Amino acid sequence: MAANAARHATPALLAALEDSIAIMQEEAGAGQIPVKGDRLFHLRITEVSGNAVLQRLVAELFDERHNPLFARFGSHFENESSWHAAIAEHRAVVEAIASGSPDAARDAMCLHLEASHGRFYAAWPAGAPSEPGKPSEPGKPVEPVEPTEPTEPTAMRRKPRKLTEES
Repeated sequence: MAANAARHATPALLAALEDSIAIMQEEAGAGQIPVKGDRLFHLRITEVSGNAVLQRLVAELFDERHNPLFARFGSHFENESSWHAAIAEHRAVVEAIASGSPDAARDAMCLHLEASHGRFYAAWPAGAPSEPGKPSEPGKPVEPVEPTEPTEPTAMRRKPRKLTEES
């Protein structure tokens, strides 16, 4: 999505992204979790796609942050330092979008999402049991999960069809 935003960047989009960062800074400065500005930032990038389903999905993901379960999770890993880092990452995404480079925008967004994920796991309680696909210690990378065979009945699996010139 960020790569697409770089391809179609306009002064209006860049101003809207800067406004969302300003809202995040205001919220963080007031001691609040800057969800409004964060949501707006990601939605503005998604809006460039023109894909209403994707926009709704991103909005719903952010709206889930208001449920009691996420509020409890957030209390363990969201803090002033984590939000200042997210704001800096958002600035880097905007700079990359403004450069018009889809690769730079994609890379900046990937770094932001990976760093956000890393902040979440860095705050995970020490001593949590190690399971495949989950970090064994806070801040450690996730161990890869070995692929497994599908568990659905054989009759439900599609068999690959060979393509021929007649297909």
